Parts: sequence; structure tokens; C-alpha cells
Amino acid sequence: MKKFFSRVVLALLFALQFGVAEAKINMFPEPRYIPPLNFYGDSGKAYKLTDFKEDLLMAMVWSKSCGPCLEDMRYLNSFAKKTADKGIKVILISPEKEWRTIDERRNFLRKIGAPNLVSYLDKKATFRDGMGIMVTPTVILVNKAGEEAGQITGAVRWDDEEVIEYMVKLKDDLLQELQERKTANKKN
Repeated sequence: MKKFFSRVVLALLFALQFGVAEAKINMFPEPRYIPPLNFYGDSGKAYKLTDFKEDLLMAMVWSKSCGPCLEDMRYLNSFAKKTADKGIKVILISPEKEWRTIDERRNFLRKIGAPNLVSYLDKKATFRDGMGIMVTPTVILVNKAGEEAGQITGAVRWDDEEVIEYMVKLKDDLLQELQERKTANKKN
């Protein structure tokens, strides 16, 4: 519970300091089970959030008709490059119906300043609906154990150095929490 409150305080400071009044940070008191919902890569292969084993996975659910999503992309692209060696992976998930071809999606991402972000498709909005996502952009935060630790909705200046520090600290806190749970489970 102590960890939860420290994350909430960090989240509030994050929101206040960076003027992200439109962004909402929702950190869960306990990590949540993630339902086995599919999204799809360029080859048509199905993926689930639990397939990724990074220390922290940030899965941004977005739409090309969402202004704040487009605003976030170049910052998120920069964030992903700056944090790739810190155990943080960023992926994008967008509605399949928005794209005619893979090249159209890739060209669009290049045009808006996000050529390095890996993008997946949500067929028939089953992923978005199954995760209960009502607003875009929504970044789903997934810990190393494949559990949902929280969500961030709205625009964020992702490449700000203090935002990067916050996310690295959050990742470290989530890893420490997992280690403490493993230790407690061994004692029982």
C-alpha cells in the first residue's frame, strides 16, 4: 500500500509540474490481470500484451482521427528512443479499419514524426473494447509480470527529461514491487 501512495504522489506531481491537466494518470493499488485480447502485427500474427517481457511495456491505444494522439506521436517516438535501453518498450495499437495498407500506416507514422514506433492493429475494436478503453490516447502500463499497473489518458510531453525520469522511476518501483511479492510468496 505504501508503494501505491508513493506512485500516486509521483503521478500528481507529474501532472501538476508538466501542465498535463488534460492527461489523467490512474495507477492501480494492485496490478490487474490482463485479459487475453489479441492485436495484430503487419504479418497478421496475433499478439497479446502478456507476450512482451520488458520491465515496463507502454501500449498506446490511438486513432489517426484523434488530435491529442497525433500531438503525442513525435514526443513518444523520442521517448521510445531515449528509454529503449532502460527496459521500457513502447508500442502503438490503432483500429484496423483506419488503414487500407501497411504502407499507408507506416507513411502516416513517418509523416507525423513517429517512424520508429512499432504499430499493431486492433481488428474490430475487440482489444480496445475488451480493455474498457473509452478515450484516446490511452497508454496501458504493463509490468514485467504481464499485469496492468495503470493507465495514462490524454496528451503528455513524453520527451521531457523529467517525464522520462518519472517513467524510469515508475518502472523501477514496479520491478521492486514484483520482487517483494515474489519474496513474500516464498515465505508463505
